[in-house]
Amino acid sequence: MPIMFDQVKHTYAKKTPFQFEALNGINLTIPDHVFAAIVGHTGSGKTTLIQHINALLLPTEGRVLVKDLVLESTSQLKKVKLLRKQVGLVFQFPEYQLFEDTVENDVAFGPKNFGASESQAKQAAHEALTLVGLNESYYTRSPFELSGGERRRVAIAGIIAMKPSILILDEPTAGLDPRGSVKMMELFKTIHAQGTTVILVTHDMNLVVQYCDQVIVMQNGKVTAQTTPQQLFEQGYESFGLEIPLMYQCLQKLQARGFKISLKNTHNLSAFASEIIAIKSNKK
Repeated sequence: MPIMFDQVKHTYAKKTPFQFEALNGINLTIPDHVFAAIVGHTGSGKTTLIQHINALLLPTEGRVLVKDLVLESTSQLKKVKLLRKQVGLVFQFPEYQLFEDTVENDVAFGPKNFGASESQAKQAAHEALTLVGLNESYYTRSPFELSGGERRRVAIAGIIAMKPSILILDEPTAGLDPRGSVKMMELFKTIHAQGTTVILVTHDMNLVVQYCDQVIVMQNGKVTAQTTPQQLFEQGYESFGLEIPLMYQCLQKLQARGFKISLKNTHNLSAFASEIIAIKSNKK
């Protein structure tokens, strides 16, 4: 079932001198099983929007429909807890949320909190750790003794262990070097391929074109575009003030030099490079 926003508004500090309308009449449908990006400048409403999907925030007005649940300003906590098992939210720097004494215990905490037995929780933890590339040698180690990248993988494993059908990622590559970013995004690509809906909040347009099949642009608390990355960077990215991805920069320079290169492979670096090589070979 898709995620639907119906005339959603969210106002912080309502009826105070600090009142601020972060979302202003959002109408949006996010289909099942997509890998969607939410982009826009700081303060555009991206994080506020995603926090409505797992009910960390409830609408001031309007409603959000997620997994057969209708979320409104008066929604009850019991409904919210059921939703959070289905919708996993990975914040920026999730490694700061680790707290257990061992990696295994930290990752198993979520499943146990939702009713899994000790053995079921450990099994789920082991499967999640394997998926993020951490083997059994990590189980009894303290998460605070690991590297920054390893801690982030443990934190993400803690979300994955609950087997959410929707995974929301708020700037998941922040602070990582290029190699670490690629490894992290390839992990999310694998999770998406297994049938999970993935929603990525990012400022990195290179990630958008390489991994996402849909992009939602936000400005001033409103959705101003919902399209594919290819269509966005073909037609309207400049009007939204977005950075142009490196492959599109390269494409523009090659086209200016007379190379007839299509946009079809600008989401795939290897395919894009192969197309350039083929064109150069044919010119010889």
